[in-house]
Amino acid sequence: MAVPATPQSVADMDPDFQTRLKELEQQAAAEYQARSQGGQVLWYRPGGEFSSDVFDLSAMGEPFDRSQANQDYIAAVKDPDNPGVSGDLVAATTQIDYLAVLERAYRMRHTMRRPRAVAHMLGRKLGHGNDLGPIVKCGLEYVRGLLRQAKAKA
Repeated sequence: MAVPATPQSVADMDPDFQTRLKELEQQAAAEYQARSQGGQVLWYRPGGEFSSDVFDLSAMGEPFDRSQANQDYIAAVKDPDNPGVSGDLVAATTQIDYLAVLERAYRMRHTMRRPRAVAHMLGRKLGHGNDLGPIVKCGLEYVRGLLRQAKAKA
């Protein structure tokens, strides 16, 4: 009689997810500081140097690539002899969703009128730029905790 496979975590932190969220946290703090004091703000560009034509839709999505998180999800479910754990699925889909939301927000920024965008953004920047804000606590730390639990021996 065959012994059933022991599930073991196969997912990790997606590097694009971690990079985009850390960039966003740093940019939000700098933007809040500049705007609240009437200063000039550098517009967020993924990677700091992303300069694609805003009408080149495929290139605009490159910094928000979700292929690693997608592969982690697939790896967790595809092989019954080497299964992942449920935490892998939660961590992978959380990262996929965050990156998709960031991509949509980046695209939306190019279509919203400036006064409305500034009015809606300032409060978010205060929260997003905080170490205890939603980007770090609800994003990075949440996924780190999921992966830590997934990798823990039962």
